[in-house]
Amino acid sequence: MRKHLLTLIAGSMLLGCASPPPASPPAAVATLRDTGRDDAVLALLLADMAAQRGDYAQAAAKYTAVAEQARDAEIARRAVQAALYGQDVPAAIAAAQAWQRIEPQSVDAAQLLTGLELQRGNAEAARTHLRSLLALKNFSSRQDYLNLVRLLNQNVPPETLLGVLDALLESRPDDPEALFAYSLAATGLGQAQRADKPSARLLELQPGVDEALLLRAQVLLQTGQSQAASELLRGFLKTHPRHAQARLTLARVLLEEKDYAGARDAFETVLKQDPANGDARLAAALLAGQLGDRRTARAQLLKLAGDEKRADQANFYLGKLAEDAGNPLQAIDRYARVKAGEHYLDALLRRANLLAQQGDLDAGVALLAAAASESDDNRTRLLLAQSDLLLQGNRALQAEALINEALAQEPDSMDLLFARSMVLDKLNRTAEMEQDLRRILEIDPKNANALNAWGYTLADRGERLDEAHTLISRALEQSPDNPYILDSLGWVLFRKGDLVGAESYLRRALSLLPDAEVYAHLAEVLHAQGRTDEARKVLAEGLDKSPTDPRLLGVQSKLDP
Repeated sequence: MRKHLLTLIAGSMLLGCASPPPASPPAAVATLRDTGRDDAVLALLLADMAAQRGDYAQAAAKYTAVAEQARDAEIARRAVQAALYGQDVPAAIAAAQAWQRIEPQSVDAAQLLTGLELQRGNAEAARTHLRSLLALKNFSSRQDYLNLVRLLNQNVPPETLLGVLDALLESRPDDPEALFAYSLAATGLGQAQRADKPSARLLELQPGVDEALLLRAQVLLQTGQSQAASELLRGFLKTHPRHAQARLTLARVLLEEKDYAGARDAFETVLKQDPANGDARLAAALLAGQLGDRRTARAQLLKLAGDEKRADQANFYLGKLAEDAGNPLQAIDRYARVKAGEHYLDALLRRANLLAQQGDLDAGVALLAAAASESDDNRTRLLLAQSDLLLQGNRALQAEALINEALAQEPDSMDLLFARSMVLDKLNRTAEMEQDLRRILEIDPKNANALNAWGYTLADRGERLDEAHTLISRALEQSPDNPYILDSLGWVLFRKGDLVGAESYLRRALSLLPDAEVYAHLAEVLHAQGRTDEARKVLAEGLDKSPTDPRLLGVQSKLDP
């Protein structure tokens, strides 16, 4: 990941920095030789040799020294290139600082130092370099500022990035393009509160500019000021009744206010004015589906499915509609038509699950296996999905073999180790299961999933209950509102005889996750307290949602033998 970030910085700021530095050109060597600096010539050649054999730390150090000695900015650039390729942030910063001393007016050096200090987490230094950059470079357009934000936004915590970008507001408090870029970045990073004042100032400076008004409305919406957003947009729409984006933004405000009829009217107005507006049609379809109007939702999605650009999205939601309506074959067909895009993987997983549910487990597993062989990015997730299907089909040994093969390539993959532990639990090989969970906790001592799974397994087996309680409590510290962990804690307390405590945690879990297992656990706890009528009521609620769940049916047989 670190190399990826450095490559992004280098590729954006310095031509060629994402590749190893080539040998110094003869002209550079000749220039040094002509000035009688034989020691510098030797150092430069040694730096080249170090780079060629992959010793980028030595290469960066020697290039930096030669650059300072010869006052040569190009050699300093070469030093930065070597350090970046060697993934050495401090060395890259040292080389860039040398470059800046040699060439104080270099925009590239200032820009590079801003990004590198930000990556290192030194926000104050990054701000200082950003101020220098703003003084050196003429940011004359919105795109200039947006490019800068995109360049700096490389897996940096949002608060840190925006703290550095505050230098924009300090240096250009009344530059509309700077205000726009900052406000857009803040809203995109989920920090809309930081865009409140800048977006308000932007609208003061550009009261008649559509983009300024729409951005301000978005900030108001994200900061909980929906009434102000609604008033702003309604006023604008009185004079711009055909402005689709403003009306769609108003619809989102109305949805936030739970005015579903108003939102539906807004979508319909946009579609009357522009039947080809795919955003409005999709939003109208999803709202109709949410309100239970499947016929309208399906009709809108079928229209979208005829649009090549929207077909994948439309087919995915058509598949979900069919699945929710209990038409698995129709759902499988629609999911199979999703060929790419953000919903492709979800459609593939749903299709495989439906195939398995229809009795064709082999087809579902084969579908996932074929996709895994073609995807590096999603290979582990697809493999885990195969394992889940095999477990559902009572093929635990086959699932174990599949995961073992993957672990041979990635022995410390926590996802794979966790998946195998669940398989081993199914096979009642508890000691081996604990070994995998222990290994996960060696890698990540605060892994809530591993702590919870280990503790719950012990509790469910009625073994080492104090240890189980400790493990689950540690998991809850990491994830206090996780319903699965709350359920586990309730269950271990039940096993230990604390029925009041067990009920409290299980009710909390049920309020967050109306899952069959939680219903079953709570019903059993109530039954153990002698509150059989309450237990039957809880059980009935669970069976209404999951009528064939074996855990619920098992508790039912205890209540009504």
